[in-house]
Amino acid sequence: MLSEDEALNYETPPVSSISMLVKDYEVSDEKLSSKRYIGTYKFRFQERGVRRFFAKQGTQYTDVVSKPVLVLPFLETGQGTVLWSPQNLWMQAWASARNLSQGLVPVVVPLGDLQDVSDIGDDEALSYSPQNLNAMLSRYNASEAVIAIAKPQGTAVNIQLYRTDRSRPEYVHQILERALPGQDHSQIYSRAVGSVQNALKQDWKKKTVADVSQKGTLDVHVSFNSLQEWSNVQRKLSRVSAISDVSLKALSPKDAYLTLTYAGTFERVKIALEQSDLFLETARARPVNASGNMGTDYSQGLLGGYQKPNTVYELVTRRTDPAAGSGATQNYTPGYTPPAAQQQRPTGYEPYQTRF
Repeated sequence: MLSEDEALNYETPPVSSISMLVKDYEVSDEKLSSKRYIGTYKFRFQERGVRRFFAKQGTQYTDVVSKPVLVLPFLETGQGTVLWSPQNLWMQAWASARNLSQGLVPVVVPLGDLQDVSDIGDDEALSYSPQNLNAMLSRYNASEAVIAIAKPQGTAVNIQLYRTDRSRPEYVHQILERALPGQDHSQIYSRAVGSVQNALKQDWKKKTVADVSQKGTLDVHVSFNSLQEWSNVQRKLSRVSAISDVSLKALSPKDAYLTLTYAGTFERVKIALEQSDLFLETARARPVNASGNMGTDYSQGLLGGYQKPNTVYELVTRRTDPAAGSGATQNYTPGYTPPAAQQQRPTGYEPYQTRF
């Protein structure tokens, strides 16, 4: 949860402090013999208690978890790139990696079934069909995809990462994984998996780290067609860890007006909302009547004498993609700022300073 700099100097708190933050726990996979006991324990912690603990420590942290990212590990050979081939050691390293679905940036690896092979071919690392890629993202419930092209270079592996949320793949970062003494290529690729994960995680922390002393409020308008839609929005909001309070200001059969209290910056809460499929549309001006109150066209005057700033954001569950034309929607989540590339990037692929 801590930023890279904070983690370097952080001291583990005493057991007494940790135990006070435990909300509950569950036990699974218990095994008992006459000599020993083995069990797996999962501990859950109090969100507010953890926030107060970090605030007291004066520590910056992030509690925003990214939506899953689909990784497409292509291997460059003398004959071109391969993805689904049994000889793709890079894919094998990802498929055998453990705990990919955990952590701040969960990663999904494609199965390589008939649908996957039909959507993206071995030679389509940088020439895939956007429609086919979106189909894969939907199947794996991923918000976005990262293309990771690995190229063996002597005893090292050069990995180039591309983002895919634009009209074409865009190069953003390079990792050069060198072999340690006695390591073979499969072991190098396994280490490279961790390096890619770490690059994603560190950049995610930079975008979502919070100073608990910094707080703000956000006024939003929600439109819905049924009670089920409204309940769905409330459920999504309850899962946004960056939001500490949701205050309902007005409610009608088709509209709601909320004030959200959050920690950190506006950009951070915007990213956190997007991880729960909630998107802030461009702000619009609130009509204000002569007495400085809300106009009657907002929730039929239900806001009454409630006075707020003149800016309100539309909170929606699907976002329009201007680049794709009217009615199109985005299935990805922006917000990632890639680290600086370590060497010359390929011609024609300029980095775009947001998340993959």
